[in-house]
Amino acid sequence: MRMLKPLLLGVLVLLTGCHKQDDASRTGLIYCAEGSPQTFNPQVSNSGVTLDASSRPLYDRLLEVNPNTLALEGGLATRWQVSEDGLSYTLTLRQGVSFHHTPWFNPSRPLNADDVVFTWQRLLNKLHPYHEVSGGEYPYFYSLGLDQLIKRVYRKGADKVVFELNRPDASFLATLASDYAIVLSAEYAEQLQKAGTPGLIDSRPVGTGPFSFKEYRHNEYVRYLRHPGYWGGEAKIEQLIYDITPKSSKRLAKLLTGECDVMSTPSASQLSVIDKDPDLSLAVQSGMNVAFLALNTRKAPFNKVQVRQAIASAINIDNLLQAVYFETGQPANSLLPPLSWGYNPSLPMRQPDLKRARQLLKEAGLAQGFEMQVLVQPGSRAYNPDALKTAQLMRSDLAKIGIKLKIVQQEWPVIEARLAQGQYDSLLSGWIADNADPDNFFRQLLSCAAVERGNNYSRWCSPAFDQLLDDAVTTPQLAFRLRNYYYAQTLLNEQMPLIPLAHALRTQVSRSDIEGLSLMPFGGTVFNQAYRE
Repeated sequence: MRMLKPLLLGVLVLLTGCHKQDDASRTGLIYCAEGSPQTFNPQVSNSGVTLDASSRPLYDRLLEVNPNTLALEGGLATRWQVSEDGLSYTLTLRQGVSFHHTPWFNPSRPLNADDVVFTWQRLLNKLHPYHEVSGGEYPYFYSLGLDQLIKRVYRKGADKVVFELNRPDASFLATLASDYAIVLSAEYAEQLQKAGTPGLIDSRPVGTGPFSFKEYRHNEYVRYLRHPGYWGGEAKIEQLIYDITPKSSKRLAKLLTGECDVMSTPSASQLSVIDKDPDLSLAVQSGMNVAFLALNTRKAPFNKVQVRQAIASAINIDNLLQAVYFETGQPANSLLPPLSWGYNPSLPMRQPDLKRARQLLKEAGLAQGFEMQVLVQPGSRAYNPDALKTAQLMRSDLAKIGIKLKIVQQEWPVIEARLAQGQYDSLLSGWIADNADPDNFFRQLLSCAAVERGNNYSRWCSPAFDQLLDDAVTTPQLAFRLRNYYYAQTLLNEQMPLIPLAHALRTQVSRSDIEGLSLMPFGGTVFNQAYRE
């Protein structure tokens, strides 16, 4: 995976100079977010912060996942048909969906099949004029191997689009409902290309979502305006502001003083205080996520399975849950959370076993231990309330078996560069699923395709594992798919390229007078129907 080229977020226009609190207190909501977006197109990034700040406010997807039932529902597409051989998907588009009207773009037509074709051709066709814009990397799609799966995408009339696959894939419809599977405007792209400014498609965005982009001040805030006539029902607030506040303590302070209306990812230690405050409301949602330690299996000594198993045996997950999650997490003995239909309940729960860990190191020729580094992002994430504290606890655990763990805390762009170059021992990270299909966890995090151009931070590649995944999606038969996913989890339990740590509950805090928020199990918040009482 190559590092993304700089995206022109620092040169955005339309800065008004208004005070964001004064404006939003009258006409909208302020959301205290934990970080700055790298871009306003989630397709060209693998940052969770970027996804939250762009996908749901600005864009729509062909299909949607019902947050309560996890069933697929219509989005920009109202109907879909799958051929008997599972190789052709025909989707009928919703009529009258309008793109954003902005000072830099006035659409002349509603959404049609050309927009869907443009979006996917950009991703799939290396010769497409927009493929290399913003770096030419599409981590989510390459991790899934969609460049090999999708044969072609074409229009079949203005309101129909057809996806032809090279092989059957039972998870494909779920992929179309991913937060990454947004739809861009082909007309806007043509305008930018004629003007010689194609890069603005990702930094000065135009979508069909409930809010349109207004302005961005780097490391300060993003301002969105209500999209009049939004097909899903106009937002009840006129504007939405993402106030960028990395430190959880500062986000809570702003919430308590009324500078923010909603706070993302509170730290687990703050929840008891929040719960007792009558002016605050705490929302809790089961989460499709996992926190893990990724070991660089292409670097010694982590290329030895005994070393990986020793590290896993030394980590005391119960301590992590008590000191970091404060009853907002559960131990992970698989990448899949128990909420997933593919979860294997027969996997043994992992308990710390220092005697076994020392024996494994001895078998690996490392009885005296060794030194290693772990890369850690600052701040909290939905899957890990306090990554630094997690690393500190693991350092104490590993010291008991002679492993000296050095914690290197860096911002994501710096870490991303090291990951791309393979210059790391381990990474403390996590994953939030985009849909309910188990393939979304496994293929994204551990497939061979995801090593160089995706999210496989362990750099582990197993053809046998990939074959299990490929076979699992060739049929819609649930029993067959379950069998393969059970085998896949058993294999990962033996090889341990990623050490699962915990599955976190999703938590969000708002002022008690804020109603209508929707916390998604796959990450992100829907503000469409949010309002102040």
